[in-house]
Amino acid sequence: MSRSQTPLAASAGSNTDARRPIRQLPELVAAQIAAGEVIERPAAVLKELLENALDAGAGRISVEIEAAGRERIAVHDDGRGIRAAELPLAFSRHATSKLATVDDLGRLDSYGFRGEALPAIAAAAGRLRLTTRSAAEDAASLIEFAAGAAAAPRPAARAVGTSVEVFDLFAGQPARRAFLAGARAERAALLRVSSDALLAQPERSLRVRMETRTPLAHDAGAGPGREAALREAAAAVFSPDAADRGIWIDARSERSELALDGIAGAPQDARRSRERIRLFVNGRPVHDRRLSYAVQEAYRDWLGAGEFPLVVARLRLPPDAVDVNIHPAKTEVKLRDPGAAFSLLQRTLREALASRRSAIPLRMPSGPRSGNGAVAAESAVDNRTAPDRERSSNPPAGFEQPGAQPRTALPGRSWRTQAVAEPPLAPAFAATAASPALPPLRMVGQLHRTFIIAEGPRGLVLVDQHGAHERVMYERLLADAAGPSRDASQPLLEPILLPLDAEESAHWSAAAAELLRLGFEADLFGERTLRVRALPATLAAGRAAGRAAGWADALVRSVLADLDPAGGEPERFDRAAASAACHGSVRRGQVLDPTAMTALLRDLERCDNPHSCPHGRPTLVEISSDDVLRQFGRK
Repeated sequence: MSRSQTPLAASAGSNTDARRPIRQLPELVAAQIAAGEVIERPAAVLKELLENALDAGAGRISVEIEAAGRERIAVHDDGRGIRAAELPLAFSRHATSKLATVDDLGRLDSYGFRGEALPAIAAAAGRLRLTTRSAAEDAASLIEFAAGAAAAPRPAARAVGTSVEVFDLFAGQPARRAFLAGARAERAALLRVSSDALLAQPERSLRVRMETRTPLAHDAGAGPGREAALREAAAAVFSPDAADRGIWIDARSERSELALDGIAGAPQDARRSRERIRLFVNGRPVHDRRLSYAVQEAYRDWLGAGEFPLVVARLRLPPDAVDVNIHPAKTEVKLRDPGAAFSLLQRTLREALASRRSAIPLRMPSGPRSGNGAVAAESAVDNRTAPDRERSSNPPAGFEQPGAQPRTALPGRSWRTQAVAEPPLAPAFAATAASPALPPLRMVGQLHRTFIIAEGPRGLVLVDQHGAHERVMYERLLADAAGPSRDASQPLLEPILLPLDAEESAHWSAAAAELLRLGFEADLFGERTLRVRALPATLAAGRAAGRAAGWADALVRSVLADLDPAGGEPERFDRAAASAACHGSVRRGQVLDPTAMTALLRDLERCDNPHSCPHGRPTLVEISSDDVLRQFGRK
């Protein structure tokens, strides 16, 4: 058989009877194959164990994670427990207490129902230990599995409830273990599963400990009501401020038995990923493109392109109106009337936002993204004509005018149309030879507070002031990152404290080295607060410390979002540098004086790639003198 020939192709061309006999798979092999449909990563293990705890009526659940779930996942609950006589049966495939007949599938009120979770986890784990006690028994029982084989149950000590500990996940399946994502991505997935469980059931207490940190902790109050319970849970998952700013929604469909409640987040709590859109159907977290689109459409007039809101939407409908048995992970459902769900969700969110239009505070959006996920050249504010600014207040490039005050939001106006405090142009590069790719340009003026009009050797040149400055800042950030670290940062007079949500808090440390390369100096202050002690010198130059907090908040969050585990490290770093450059650049609608425009043209001439911004948009357009003459009929 040649190297390029597959075994199937080789056997097809042979006359020899090389047929393999049909045989029954060994139990362990069959169990591991079946487990692969349910357990594909540590987060899947945690999801099944949390659902078992919730189905058992647990009021308090604690989770312990080691090595991003590879070495150990433990879930302890105070639920009903399992009787000792039923313990071996709990690890048999298709053994469940949730249903007995096929008709029960149409009346499901539990998370689990297939009887596959525990046997699948036992098959995937190197070792599993379950300790449980039911209220009807005086002692607890313990059962252990090693490499899929069970030892005899034995007595143990435990209060009523269940503890499941999973060790060395995929120890016997090195190929599957090799395909796990990095630790940061796995931790993020584990936190997503945990926070979904909490938002679906905020009346339960949940504490998640990862190695030495506790990124998620929620102690349920004593019957505070649906709204208060969900706000407390949202405060634990996102932040107390985001939970307080959110609008409580509670509605019913007029044409079906469909109900909705949840939280519609304020536009300022949006992010550049869909991670904050949490959708639930009968308490089950689901991924549904149609419902997600309803959320995005409701916020369309409030957010820039590429921004996604914080929304917790919990739909409730009769069990027979939804089919949850269409995906092994039970993350997809089929609704009997999807149109009603779409309409109710979109209408309720729109009405909630409209009711608070004048109360929603100003926020600078972080900028739209292009199709490949990169931040587009301008922020959402930039896509609209900004209010006039006082021309006399524009400082020379790189300097704040002494005594300048930040612009404030005008009362009663939409956040999307208000003026924002703009960053000044940073000082020019040290003099170097101009790039031959761009000839010297003579500044003429400014057009629509968006373009610099310049004269080049071949005619008229229109320069996009935001895109051009973005290119300058991007190349400067990369140059600073490659140079001595002491030159890359500018200390702040007072540290900036940024509250993080649970996921940001859990995996910010994986981005710490890249943040430092960019010039950010930061550390965790407590469990959920990032203390920023220095900003990139390129971006912070000329910025008054008192004005930096709001700008730095958006800047740091944007860069953190781009330092995502997906993709390679160089791509992540370039993406983050481009995002930082976008936040540090002048905006459309910002008046520039002649000194600032001339400095920007000189900086652009020195760039390695002056013709496009870091996201691929052109920085300038040339109109030849011949074209102008032809327009006037002179050629």
